[in-house]
Amino acid sequence: MVKVVLKGITKRFGDVVAAGNVNLEIKDGEFFTLLGPSGCGKTTTLRIIAGLEQPDEGRVYFGDRDVTDLPPYKRNTGMVFQNYALWPHMSVFDNIAYGLKVRKVPKEEIKERVQRVLDLVKLRGLERRFPSQLSGGQQQRVALARVLVVEPEVLLLDEPLSNLDAKLRIEMREEIKDLQRRLKITTIYVTHDQEEAMVISDRVAIQNKGVIHQVGDPGEVYNRPKDLFVATFIGRGTLLEGIVEREEEPARIRVGDLIFQGRFSSDHKKVKRGDKVACVLRPENFSLEKPKGPSNLFEGVVEWTAFVGPYTEVRVSVGGNKILIDVPPDVKVSVGERIRVYIPQEDTIILPLEESP
Repeated sequence: MVKVVLKGITKRFGDVVAAGNVNLEIKDGEFFTLLGPSGCGKTTTLRIIAGLEQPDEGRVYFGDRDVTDLPPYKRNTGMVFQNYALWPHMSVFDNIAYGLKVRKVPKEEIKERVQRVLDLVKLRGLERRFPSQLSGGQQQRVALARVLVVEPEVLLLDEPLSNLDAKLRIEMREEIKDLQRRLKITTIYVTHDQEEAMVISDRVAIQNKGVIHQVGDPGEVYNRPKDLFVATFIGRGTLLEGIVEREEEPARIRVGDLIFQGRFSSDHKKVKRGDKVACVLRPENFSLEKPKGPSNLFEGVVEWTAFVGPYTEVRVSVGGNKILIDVPPDVKVSVGERIRVYIPQEDTIILPLEESP
């Protein structure tokens, strides 16, 4: 296991900044995820860690060792690609053993290590099959086993579950997390799937246009977003733009004819009266009954409903604003009905409208 540190990593492709002054410290044995929309630079950042891309600026450290100028094969990393990159003409055994053969490991040791990792990823008995004879989930396991068998210090995964169906994706992310915990290997994972990142990660870095906007554990990133991009990218919600009428918390905000109170995200207590702000309201924080403690009341007309399973999604028109709320699935709400909903002031998040790294 090893700590991974990126200091001032910058990578440009023409006019596009794929990584813009990225500074990260990934802890020894941590499951760390780079999360962001397609084209945000997360895969480029991962490839720089792997040594597959050279940064224009900055340094990469594994522990105290500067590996910036080392080729991939000298970094002792293992990378699982999005398309698995399996050799179609090789059996499962030979695919997994390939890295060991290149390293000239003795045949008996290769056999022992391959069998051990086959047990680890639950593929024992399939070693003589070819990739075309495997399911998507089995191919993903082979790709993972091929990396683990060389005992890397750092495990790198580039959207490894994106080619799987929804049910299998959930199963595999649980297996990967369980495997990582047992092996205690430093793992860096890339995905654009917010739910996947929240479930699987110890910490998450939110990246957009090459820039890291926020780093934190899933709960911190979701509940205490540092800027508007993070607040709107993570999770569902309603965004209302308004003016600060009182900056002391609980801050009072005016959005058209609506006036309500909320809290600033932790880093934004310098917002002053008259400033433009954005208010983020998570649908799961609304209730039809007045909660204990200070809350905001919104009253409006139901425009749309959708049964999702664990909840019913409802869009309510309030003073010309569209607010998304979740209600229990057994509660009947009809289009055209007038309803009152509440959200705690603590769950009414306020951010500067112009804030951006």
